[in-house]
Amino acid sequence: MVTFYIIRHGETLLNSLGRAQGWSDSPLTDHGKKSAIELGLEIKGTIFHAAYVSDTLRAGQTVELILSISGNDNIKIQKDMRLREWCLGSMDAEHNTILSQTVSEWLGVSSFAEFNKRLPDIAEAIYEHDTTGMAESFADISNRLKGVFEDMVKNGLHNESSNILVVTHAFAIKTLLYLFAPERLCAMERVKNIEVLRLIYDEGVFRFQEMEV
Repeated sequence: MVTFYIIRHGETLLNSLGRAQGWSDSPLTDHGKKSAIELGLEIKGTIFHAAYVSDTLRAGQTVELILSISGNDNIKIQKDMRLREWCLGSMDAEHNTILSQTVSEWLGVSSFAEFNKRLPDIAEAIYEHDTTGMAESFADISNRLKGVFEDMVKNGLHNESSNILVVTHAFAIKTLLYLFAPERLCAMERVKNIEVLRLIYDEGVFRFQEMEV
């Protein structure tokens, strides 16, 4: 059995300015660093056997703080671009309010429950309206995220009780929930900075559990 501790990165400069990041990047704020340190203290004593992280600055800063404070600084950090956030194309770094309003107008939805239920439609709308040629379809996003987790368990770690730390992004996490626990996705709102979800891989099946620290 493999237990993935999936964590959204700490608060960043663009987060604090209310802007969507996507593939845009910015460093952690002091608050973001403090939150990562606090999480590291909460999970101190948990032994991690591997650490995977998006290849963004914000994710890298977060994982380094968590590993150091939790006593796992001997773990090699493995960066993988498949753990990146959705690429929002021409909507990248846009104000969150404008992004939400624009997507709402495209799809005719307003509540978080509706947004989460129609997650693939949101990705497709962004993809179809993109003018940069960089935005991804939901199939592409899903395939890269599912693929990186499948690759992790193929490394032989699933033959023992292993803990793997994964630092990624809000919509990436929502995509994983859509794939493995859609009922939980519909019940939640935002994925908060430093929020932790626990994904279990056992006997060929991925399933989410509540996080206990």
